[in-house]
Amino acid sequence: MPVHVTDAFAEGLALHRAGRLAEAEARYRLALDGDGDHVDALHHLGLIALERGDGGRALDLIGRALRARPADAILNNNLANARRRLGHRQAARTSYRRSLAAEPGLADGWGNLGALLGELGEAGLSVGAHRRALALDLNIPELHFAFALALGPQAAGALRRTLALDPGFAQAWVVAGGFRRALAVRPDLPEALVADGAARLAAGRPREALALLDRAARHPAASFHRGNALFQLGRLDEAAQAFAAVAERIPEARINLAGVRRDQGRTEEARDLYGRLIAEGAPDWIRVKQALLLPIIPDSVAAIDAARDGVAAALAACTGVRLGDPVAEIGHGNFYLAYHGRDDRPLQEEIARFYRAACPSLSEDLARRPLRPDGRIAVGFVSTLLRTHTIGRLNRGLIEGLDRRRFHVTLIGPDHGDDALAVSLARSADRVLRLPPRLADARRAIADLRLDLLYFPDIGMEPMTYFLAFARLAPVQVMTWGHPDTTGLGTVDWMLSAACMEPEGAEAHYVERLARLPGPTVRLARPNPPAVPKARSALGLPEGRLYVCPQSLFKLHPAGDQAFARILAADPRGRLVLIHGRHPNWAQQLTTRLATAGADPERIVVLPHLGGQDYLSLLAAADVVLDPIHYSGGHSSLEAFAMGAPIVTWPGRFMRARHTAGFYGLMGIGGPVARDLDHYVDLALRIAGDADERGRLSAAIAGESSVLFDSASSVAAIEDFLESAVATA
Repeated sequence: MPVHVTDAFAEGLALHRAGRLAEAEARYRLALDGDGDHVDALHHLGLIALERGDGGRALDLIGRALRARPADAILNNNLANARRRLGHRQAARTSYRRSLAAEPGLADGWGNLGALLGELGEAGLSVGAHRRALALDLNIPELHFAFALALGPQAAGALRRTLALDPGFAQAWVVAGGFRRALAVRPDLPEALVADGAARLAAGRPREALALLDRAARHPAASFHRGNALFQLGRLDEAAQAFAAVAERIPEARINLAGVRRDQGRTEEARDLYGRLIAEGAPDWIRVKQALLLPIIPDSVAAIDAARDGVAAALAACTGVRLGDPVAEIGHGNFYLAYHGRDDRPLQEEIARFYRAACPSLSEDLARRPLRPDGRIAVGFVSTLLRTHTIGRLNRGLIEGLDRRRFHVTLIGPDHGDDALAVSLARSADRVLRLPPRLADARRAIADLRLDLLYFPDIGMEPMTYFLAFARLAPVQVMTWGHPDTTGLGTVDWMLSAACMEPEGAEAHYVERLARLPGPTVRLARPNPPAVPKARSALGLPEGRLYVCPQSLFKLHPAGDQAFARILAADPRGRLVLIHGRHPNWAQQLTTRLATAGADPERIVVLPHLGGQDYLSLLAAADVVLDPIHYSGGHSSLEAFAMGAPIVTWPGRFMRARHTAGFYGLMGIGGPVARDLDHYVDLALRIAGDADERGRLSAAIAGESSVLFDSASSVAAIEDFLESAVATA
């Protein structure tokens, strides 16, 4: 053999060991120029291809080397590695066996075979192969790590031995849960970035998670968790792209993609995706997710009734389905039912019965006799939304104002980081419980508080509190109108509502006992209006008369479309102003529906989401504010009244359609409260078109609205009710 061939290979080997792959590859190729069948050069070029992830190239090169040395144990081992990389697992198994037949003492070979057997689901054989590897050499950390992966839940000892041999073994730190230790060793290790990102995501910090996951973007699991982070941040189109990118490799990504389609308002696409998953043998709980699908922006009143009937029929077909953790598996409550303008009690009860049968552990009775070392009544407020959110704002005055001489207050919910309102509420509480993410753990953690009374500010807006409410976690459990609909459960004792909003006979609408309390039943500080409201042009508003409906788009019932169309038809200068929903598709669907009802789409303005002072400036700019039909504004109506903005409302059959009318009643203003649809249209046109009428109403609201804000009497009434409920339980 020419001397330059030997030298070239030796130089390549040294460069390869130093990690300088491109230079090593050049030297190996130089050796092959001198000897086209140089076995070691072919072998090591194959190893470089493997390191670069090119399994096909590696298979070709190592296969050529093996033809010269068919019994070589190392060559057979690395050929198996190439086959395994390509997914040819049975062929890889054959090659590993040939390697070990040639050299039974090859520790790496036994370790590689053990890893392959684990991938094939042969756990017992996998553990046995790893034990053979360790019997041959106890000083290779990679073998201990592979053994740990094979052992699964019993891996702690093997991981400790791995890290004892190599404290800088980053992948072992990841598996051991020390992903931050792993990142200290290898700051860009994809597995560690993914693990840290997933942990931050589970802790409710999606922005932090996304920053980490973006650094590991090529890792399939990173794309999956990025999708979850983007979903939590409301970036639905990007979430869909992230899930679609790994849908073929990660089945959960396809499930989550269906969830994104649901939240985009693409209900039938979501239904089809779930259907395909079911046909392919997906878990039974996918059938429940499909059964509970409801349109976010329904096409018509008939579509609402058909969807509700569809839920009942589909759930009946799910008899026999068993659920483990509905929060993790189903991931949503029955939120959109409340916006249909129907009596929800029968359907809510039917859904509750289904869940109790599918997951009997939901109905646990964990309540224990309360402990009162200081004599105070122990009250726990449980919600995932006690932050800068409508629920946080509506309940702040009660939580902070509850008399601490009479009540011991525990705040129960996730960690919202540095959210200002969440921080303020936590500081005001006597105790804070951070909810575990698993439902069963959350139930027991709340029960262990030994509360007198568990207070739900909202049930039905998100899954955790909905499913917590199935259990008995305290002797007395109450809810209020954060999401004003019955739960259908029977384990929530009381619905605390505002007497001014409840119609006659409302007791029949609730499974819970109805408590009609005086006043607004919230203690909300009057919003501070902007010193100088923004001009219309700065908000993106056109000239003309502005009929503003500043509500979430899913609150706009199809029965109200005719009212909007008739208002625009009667007022050529009129513009209907709406605010975008969570996804642009919502606005597109709603605009199409309104056009079908006769509204001119060119005169419908859909603004981006407005926060804080910009939202208040919009209310100040309105010629009249329009309350949705069948679902009234609550917190938003209070903000409008703080700005002196008149609201036209038509109180409906259920409390959730009577908030604004109730506020008018408390102020003693008969005002623009419609008797029917015709009256609603007439009131809107008259107020928008008559500056004097609008001025009189604004002045009356400004003079009387103090009764709606900072209502200490509402807190006192709730205090007395809670004390009485505990005493008589």
